[in-house]
Amino acid sequence: MRIKYVPLFAEDVDEQVRFFTETLGFKPVEKANLYKNGKTRLVSAPDGDVLIAISDNEAYEGFKSCIIMNTDDCIKTYHQLKTDGVSFSKEPQYMAAGLVAEFTDGYGNRFMLLEERNYDDDL
Repeated sequence: MRIKYVPLFAEDVDEQVRFFTETLGFKPVEKANLYKNGKTRLVSAPDGDVLIAISDNEAYEGFKSCIIMNTDDCIKTYHQLKTDGVSFSKEPQYMAAGLVAEFTDGYGNRFMLLEERNYDDDL
């Protein structure tokens, strides 16, 4: 597993992207479809493989930022972590970005396992 996205929320996604690119020197990567009916833009630090996923506040009402970790096999990782005592708040389910499972740590921090899938390839 590795950390793939760090989500941030902003009322004006384009303004936030400008801040990251023009002020902090991040590079725009692409638009993403992480949340249903939401606008998400990805930016990357010049030397990093972790992406900042900037989404509008309406993208997922009530959602707080969390760490999204990429996995090649969400179900396998889910079962490994569950066997190790991790308590999941959401079992693996399909979302716009792929197969996702969510858990929290002992302090209420949220984590998402993501097996990315491109559903357009299945057409």
